[in-house]
Amino acid sequence: MIVVDYNKAAPDYDRRYEIHDYPGIRSTILEAVERTGGNLRVLDVGCGTGKWLAELTSAGCNVTGVDPSQEMLRRASAKMRGDLRRGTAEALPWGDAWFDVVLYINSFHHFAAPETALRETFRVLRPGGVLLSIGLDPHAGIGRWYVYEFFPATLAVDLGRFPSAARRIEWIEAAGVRDVAIRVAERLRFSRSFEEALRNGSLEQSFTSQLTTLSPADYAAGVQRIRHAAEKDGAFRLEVDLALYTTEARKPV
Repeated sequence: MIVVDYNKAAPDYDRRYEIHDYPGIRSTILEAVERTGGNLRVLDVGCGTGKWLAELTSAGCNVTGVDPSQEMLRRASAKMRGDLRRGTAEALPWGDAWFDVVLYINSFHHFAAPETALRETFRVLRPGGVLLSIGLDPHAGIGRWYVYEFFPATLAVDLGRFPSAARRIEWIEAAGVRDVAIRVAERLRFSRSFEEALRNGSLEQSFTSQLTTLSPADYAAGVQRIRHAAEKDGAFRLEVDLALYTTEARKPV
């Protein structure tokens, strides 16, 4: 398994939210919370810098976050007040049936042992509680993404670390969670010039975990491929057309 050092990535992590606001993720989370009830206890597993915890705090939830990166948690603590703990998805430091909702927002593919993590989620969810996972599924068709196009080694990495829909359903049901539903949460469609990407930092190796998995040589080679394409074609654009999928399930009552 490839491990991303998020202590190093933390300073640049929120740049993605400056470039794109992810309204689909926001509405998906808030709608799931609204359907589940009020005054909820919500756990974000792999909470990062606390973007979604802050959103949920504003929605009136009692929020909790866990992340293995101390630097990510330090930045999260500057955004919101809540129970933030350093830890992993495979060993959640809370008692049984403690949470109404457990979130995995772009984090499931980082878990060292996904099946163990799902059993832990089942344990800490109350009966009737909801698991909501959002992320890429390169097995479902990749659309267009300049990262995969110009840094081709990243696609092989993602096909290995992102489980397919069938595998997600298999693991979730084996953990005891039921009523699994999968749908598109967010459709990312935009393009930018090479110069724009350089200015906004979306070509920095720390911008996305896919790029951080590359060796310095592979990363530099990909940037050079983009540079050559831009020099050859004055109308060249870096294209994005990606779906982020929601996988939602409920613990039986």
